Amino acid sequence: MTLPQKEDLGFRVQMLRKRCGLSLRQVATLAGVTAGMISCVERNKTSPSLGMLRKILEALGSDLGTFFGSGEGKQDGPAFLREGMRVVTDKERKYTMIFPRRKDIGIQMFDEHYSFNSHKPPFEKLKCTVSGYILCGSLVLEVKGQPPKTLRPGDAFYIPPGVEHRGFTHTDEPVRLISVYSPAVY
Repeated sequence: MTLPQKEDLGFRVQMLRKRCGLSLRQVATLAGVTAGMISCVERNKTSPSLGMLRKILEALGSDLGTFFGSGEGKQDGPAFLREGMRVVTDKERKYTMIFPRRKDIGIQMFDEHYSFNSHKPPFEKLKCTVSGYILCGSLVLEVKGQPPKTLRPGDAFYIPPGVEHRGFTHTDEPVRLISVYSPAVY
């Protein structure tokens, strides 16, 4: 699955905001972005990156899995087949949601792919731990206030809750990693 059509995405964000009873400014404050950015997303004047969309959805009490979930590919039991996994993409990232949203699963796991982008993504501060294992490519990991580290295949990282961080590639070679969010941030 890719990001919905631009028109559909803006409409869906706007409807979710209205269901939550929040103003543009309230969502902007909660998401750490400008009210103008929220307005542009809702009016389909811009397509947010996955990182930006994640911030907006979190401010609205949602997440990528719920927002893009269609109920298709339901997975029961202990095995999770690839064809039942949801995929969300933008021009810089691709996330495969490995585990479905279920009450008995306490983590979120993603197969992430990053492509080169000339600008660095914004720092993120999450309410959960984030860990990852690099499968291919080199990932630049920046933790606010610390020097950046370049991670290569076989390297791993662990970010505690509330720590501002970002990851990106600085080469033409794509990066692939497995990331785990604990607890799940549904």
